Amino acid sequence: MLTCRQAEPCVPESTELLSLTDPADEAAWRAEVEKGLKGAGWGKLTAKTADGLPIAPLYREPDIATATDVSGVPGAAPFMRGASMPDAVTPWAIRQLFDHPDPARANQDILADLQGGVSSIELRTHHHGGARGVRIERAADLDYVLADVLLDAAPVSLDAGAQGLWMAELLATKLRGASGAGVAFNLDPIGVLMNTGAFSSGDLAKAATFALKLRDEMPAATALRVDARPVHEAGGTEAQETAAALAVGVAYMRALIGAGLSASEASKTLLFTLSVGPDILVETSKLRALRLCWARVSEAFGAAAPARLHAQTSRRMLTRYDSYSNILRTTTAAFAAAIGGAEAITTLPFTDALGLPTPFARRVARNTQHILLEESHAGHVADPAGGSWFVEKLTRDLAEKAWTLFQEIEAKGGIVHSMDWLAGAVHEARAAKFKKIATRREAITGISDFPLLGAALPAFETIIEKQPGPATSFTPIRWSEQFERLRDAMEARTPRPAVFFANLGALAEFSTRAIWTANLFAAGGVGAIGADAAYDSFDASIAAFKQSGAHVALIAGTDAAYIEHAESAAKALKGAGAMWVVMAGKPGEREAALRAAGVDQFVFAGQDAIAELETLHAALK
Repeated sequence: MLTCRQAEPCVPESTELLSLTDPADEAAWRAEVEKGLKGAGWGKLTAKTADGLPIAPLYREPDIATATDVSGVPGAAPFMRGASMPDAVTPWAIRQLFDHPDPARANQDILADLQGGVSSIELRTHHHGGARGVRIERAADLDYVLADVLLDAAPVSLDAGAQGLWMAELLATKLRGASGAGVAFNLDPIGVLMNTGAFSSGDLAKAATFALKLRDEMPAATALRVDARPVHEAGGTEAQETAAALAVGVAYMRALIGAGLSASEASKTLLFTLSVGPDILVETSKLRALRLCWARVSEAFGAAAPARLHAQTSRRMLTRYDSYSNILRTTTAAFAAAIGGAEAITTLPFTDALGLPTPFARRVARNTQHILLEESHAGHVADPAGGSWFVEKLTRDLAEKAWTLFQEIEAKGGIVHSMDWLAGAVHEARAAKFKKIATRREAITGISDFPLLGAALPAFETIIEKQPGPATSFTPIRWSEQFERLRDAMEARTPRPAVFFANLGALAEFSTRAIWTANLFAAGGVGAIGADAAYDSFDASIAAFKQSGAHVALIAGTDAAYIEHAESAAKALKGAGAMWVVMAGKPGEREAALRAAGVDQFVFAGQDAIAELETLHAALK
């Protein structure tokens, strides 16, 4: 109890509630939780990652006490806590992506972003048959793109696909005499295989030869990129992405050692690039798990070099509709990359799913990282998630799962020979996730849940030419695309098709089902007429339906109202001209009678929302 007197601070009369002398009794706490579960069992509180790894509601020290490895310290094996101690000024490089086709515009974007605080350039050239990417056809084009750029202060990271070796040699010539600190040439023949389906062992040998040459001419640069993004962007799980990175890394290590580099030199010339999604602690654990696993691989090769990590915010999580919400998604992903110990982070513009970014979108992308650096101080502590029993346990669980998959890949002959097997596993994971999204067990804010119809899209630059990239086993997807396809179909119609809500009873009685259904319909681009309208009588509801001009109607109410009025309501709506009648809720044992009365469709939680919305679309034609 607090006693307060005027002009005096509030002080407790008793310190009984402040006593910390009684130790916590976990068994008693668990017993109380189980009472609240009412017999459902502790397992009800346990979630699972995309790999099936359990996420328990409570973690304690014994969960990691039996671990055979130790976390170590930043900069020391097994490097789980970071490749090095973070720099107090620049704990990571802000690596902005530049991919405008016009070299002049690309240069303009680069200079503007460098002035705005970007510290590294991710230069994507035109390749893969797509429309994005700077068109560089000769050395003069590269000179033009990088004109007035201080390359020692703003190192370049290449993404040139099948043109990788040619672009790398072009850039190496331009940088001749430089140490190459922070420069990433990113030759990636296995990444080309994932993106295009084409692979040549000769390309891998040439990449290794380039790395050998680079060792003497530019020892501080990295030559090859281990790119796990194709697995992630195709719908892969965290363990699949990590395992793919390990397998690609091993393939490159063998090629590099075969070309004449030592194991230590080979490991140091690799850059690992992963996509990072919005689930902060899962993604943090993924980056830590990759470093842990690669330390084991590096040790097996006789080296002791950590994995150098570049993280890019996920493309598959981005949406076209309600795309301002992407700012929050990229912020959480960038935060995960930061506390996970990435040495370079690329934050994609929030309009990336729509087209090329405006200067505003680019500014938001880079300032997201500035806020994490300068205001949130996310880089001031090494491995801030370390020591958390949950993160430590998930890191090890994920590492073990990824290691098992990696061993399977190696047993099948390595990453190149097991590509079809890996693609099959990724397809299974993708289908499972799409199913969860379709049934709305996993939400996409602004798309499957809480959509806002009629909202204007943010400004973006239309892609100059739109050529689809080649279809491969790792063709990228976006989780929102199923619902967006439905939205597109309705957005193209004027006026927007809408469903009339024939609500039964008072607002408090029908609102729960009506609001839920209106959101479901909006996820498919379908409008709602009178979702919150209460009528004095059903005759008034029928009159409003006739006046609305709609030819599809929804009945929403309580179970009790359905028993008394649903059949007569359906008959009345059909008699008033409704061509299709939907009821919000499960039909139960009365389905046959309700259908006989005129109900054509039932919508309720747990259904395949995509299928139900497709059915509704057909009725609205």
